[in-house]
Amino acid sequence: MCVRDALLVFIGAGLGGLLRWGIGVAVVAWLGTLRFPLATFLANLIACILIACLAGISFRGTCELSSGLRLFLITGFLGGLSTMSTFGLETILLLKRGDWICAGTNFALTLITCLGMIWFIFRKINLQTF
Repeated sequence: MCVRDALLVFIGAGLGGLLRWGIGVAVVAWLGTLRFPLATFLANLIACILIACLAGISFRGTCELSSGLRLFLITGFLGGLSTMSTFGLETILLLKRGDWICAGTNFALTLITCLGMIWFIFRKINLQTF
């Protein structure tokens, strides 16, 4: 590991985390406090869309991402934007409050939508990985 690689991941993760935070601020400003963790859902969905596009472009050979760009965008930025740990915590807190419907909706909607979006984008760009 070199210092340049560590800085690329660090800066990317910081920017991704800022975007995730900004999504949360925007959701609360626009819709107020919600029972459903919409900001986390949106951050994860956006990250899945972006990683599918980046991976699809790279896998097709349309554009090869350099190792530095992969570290910055995928490991750093998308790692900072997506938030599996927050998704897990919010789902458990919903369960702990007894809000089984919201917790189940969050769990199913996040997994189905995020995985489905990656699959859809791969199919749209004719990636024959399935």
